[in-house]
Amino acid sequence: MAVTGIQVGSSVEYPTGGTREELEARLSQLTKQRNDYKKQGEDPALKERISNLEKRISNLESRIKKLREKENDGKCETCENRKYQDGSDDPGVSFKTAAKVGPQGAESAVRGHEAEHVSRDRAEAQRNDREVVYQSVIIKRAICPECGKSYVSGGQTTTVTRKAQDKRFSVGMNENQTGKKMNVVA
Repeated sequence: MAVTGIQVGSSVEYPTGGTREELEARLSQLTKQRNDYKKQGEDPALKERISNLEKRISNLESRIKKLREKENDGKCETCENRKYQDGSDDPGVSFKTAAKVGPQGAESAVRGHEAEHVSRDRAEAQRNDREVVYQSVIIKRAICPECGKSYVSGGQTTTVTRKAQDKRFSVGMNENQTGKKMNVVA
């Protein structure tokens, strides 16, 4: 089935039906036509035509995207086949080899992996007579270029340590029956 225009006044409207392939072919034609108009100069009439073409191109892109989603039953191949791999130099954590994780389990897998970094960093600090001053975990997100959905794109753990301080001269908190009170421990 060819996509043909129907003359209405001074503009051409196109039927709403058609297969994805037919719509993609029409999208290609409109994009080429718009680019040809852009090469012709700065004429105000051309600018209006270009603007109208861009609106139609945008609508077609949206319809094609919806058709793709229907064809895949809402499943995105890119999201279904996404793999995760640890990029750190810590040999004792998961995902040292790339592993496929589905969209539903990605966030918990990345959170669990980052928790491994947190606990390993704390253990390493203790072994090296250091204390953890600060730890944070960031779960990163991105937008899938195929389906436009947000997905977990990775994580980052930050740990800051310092040399352990002599406990005899540190300020600590002791709890008594009247509440918390700060004491100097000697």
